[in-house]
Amino acid sequence: KPTTDVSGIAARTAMALRWVQEILSCYDVYDMLLKQSFADDQDMRNTIKDAFIEIINDNARAPELLSLFIDDNLKNGLRRKTEQEIDHLLERCVLMFRFLKNKDTFEHYYKLHLAKRLLFGRSLSDDSEQSLVSKLKVECGSQFTLKLEGMFKDMQLSSDIIREMRESGVASDIGFDLNVSVLTPTFWPTMASSGTSSGPQVVAQKKDTDNNSASGSNSKNGIKTASSGIVIPSTAGISTAIEKFTSHYLKFHSGRRLTWQYAMGNADLKVHFRSRTHELNVSTFQMIILMLFVDGEQDVSLTAEQIHAQTRIPSESLSRHLQSLACGKYKVLIKSPMSREISSSDVFRFNNGFKSPQYRIRIPVVSARNSVETEQEKEASQAAIGQERQYVIEAAVVRIMKTRRQMTHEQLVNETVDQLSSRFMASPKMIKSGIEKLIDREYLQRSPEDPRLYLYLA
Repeated sequence: KPTTDVSGIAARTAMALRWVQEILSCYDVYDMLLKQSFADDQDMRNTIKDAFIEIINDNARAPELLSLFIDDNLKNGLRRKTEQEIDHLLERCVLMFRFLKNKDTFEHYYKLHLAKRLLFGRSLSDDSEQSLVSKLKVECGSQFTLKLEGMFKDMQLSSDIIREMRESGVASDIGFDLNVSVLTPTFWPTMASSGTSSGPQVVAQKKDTDNNSASGSNSKNGIKTASSGIVIPSTAGISTAIEKFTSHYLKFHSGRRLTWQYAMGNADLKVHFRSRTHELNVSTFQMIILMLFVDGEQDVSLTAEQIHAQTRIPSESLSRHLQSLACGKYKVLIKSPMSREISSSDVFRFNNGFKSPQYRIRIPVVSARNSVETEQEKEASQAAIGQERQYVIEAAVVRIMKTRRQMTHEQLVNETVDQLSSRFMASPKMIKSGIEKLIDREYLQRSPEDPRLYLYLA
């Protein structure tokens, strides 16, 4: 089974962040040299610009690394920085973005990282987030930032929905604070890649649930969601909260269907251990696993296979979440035999003797942090980017042919490359493939007199 080399991933990510920082620092040095020694000569500025474009794009991962660098700074790096320093950093990031040849690749990673920051509340400054999107909008136009702005709008509308729900008293008897994010699938990359329906997607954050973990059981009474197949334990009123929110939302938005995305939620649980009570910040999947060990018989033991059968959490995700609960820094579950690997026969039980000097503990999921992609993840991302590029190429070809009515193959390829150069470098092979598909769908046809001449079909 493949293993997750956490230390190796962390080292590669740190190296990636350092590479971006060194590129930006190097540019600052040459920018100062340009102003002090060359009187900001335009020819010299163009020479420096061309050199940096070549250096940056020589690294195939540059778009991903820039997005990681921005993500790290917006989550951690803005502390103790002045407003002027923050603005300078964002300006330099946009400058490096301007030098990228494949801006759509950056967009792919930036949407993924932004989605996690918004959903998990990891961003240090909403103003900085909005400022960067505004700068990208000035750089590339409103079409480039349409989905990014839609993500911010979804978060604001979700806050309004929750506020209205609380003011109406619908959630007064739930017993805990519930925050729900209602997402438009076409805006959010994680939604688009999951193959879910076109209806709104729902991510729940559950707050302040008091779990008595001195006892344990496997809760057989659960609610199986139609959207994901995940079994939610009926204890602590979770299923009631889901039903109440769904009823409240559909009362004002009839005709819509909500699809709950439990893999993207989180929860704060008050857990009673033998020595003291701790508040654990966990993912929704971690919460579901922990709730199998509460409110029932003492010292319950469950195998990984039993946990999978009772929760229906996908096997790969289940392994990562069990690792984080039993093999990480904070071992709130005890695993037998004790090892980093998770097999279906491994036995888990609640660690009632858990101790920590901290009251509030965040238990991170293995590989959940944004990091440099593995080769396998990179291949999947490149496939997704390639598919999106095919759609963009076909749309560009249709726009061009609708205006020109007829063009030779060479003219059409050159015009398409020119139109798309601000987003990515379209290869003639991809353009030819797009033209063939449009001919099959009867948007274009070859001229009977000249096979190299394309005609637009109205």
